[in-house]
Amino acid sequence: MTSRTKAPALDLETKGDGSPVTIADRSAETLIRDLIAVAFRNDAILGEEFGEQSGSTGYRWVIDPIDGTVSFVHGVPLYGTILGLEKDNSPVGGVIVMPVLNELVWGAKGLGAWHETNLNAAGDAGSTSPARVSRQSRLDKATLVTTSLDYFEKVGLGTVYPRLQKSCAVMRGWSDCYGLLLVATGRADAVVEPLMKPWDVCGAVAIIEEGGGRCTDFAGARRFDSGNAVVTNGLLHEDLVALLKHQP
Repeated sequence: MTSRTKAPALDLETKGDGSPVTIADRSAETLIRDLIAVAFRNDAILGEEFGEQSGSTGYRWVIDPIDGTVSFVHGVPLYGTILGLEKDNSPVGGVIVMPVLNELVWGAKGLGAWHETNLNAAGDAGSTSPARVSRQSRLDKATLVTTSLDYFEKVGLGTVYPRLQKSCAVMRGWSDCYGLLLVATGRADAVVEPLMKPWDVCGAVAIIEEGGGRCTDFAGARRFDSGNAVVTNGLLHEDLVALLKHQP
């Protein structure tokens, strides 16, 4: 069930879980699904807006058409599209596109991770360079990205937020796919999110891992259906997981 709100230009609605959705989210996912159906017609698809479509190849595309819809509807440019590719339920490729910022990162198992900037209208990059995570090994000097305190409170982890804040040098709300892109390109050291769906993180996994980092759930397992995620430069990973596991 959705309840319509007053935003006629965006056709904004609120989902049953309280998150916003617009006609742009649905139109973007429809377009991506149509393109996949032409190029890889037997692959499975999982999307945020239209659910799962079965396939027969062992590959599954995971779509977040607009990651950061709250940013999108408020005119904040820190939203993008995340597209992931799984093989036998394991992420093997992905791309994060930031259309307003004209940059993207992509990666695939065995092919490395790459950062493209100064994109033109056709999507061609003016500059391409390897995407590498940071080398910060000390949590007390790290920059950590998360969405907001209320996300932790919603899942009963309100006490974890101040512990993270005290453990890191800088904690900022550069949330959604922009935070993932910052870690992938070494501009932030870690992302901790207590509320994550598979489409929020799947597309980032190969990028981060090929760039030298790690992605797990709060328990330290490389799985992305747990509802949470820790994405780091690798050097900080065990310290962050230990902090998250410790409950007062």
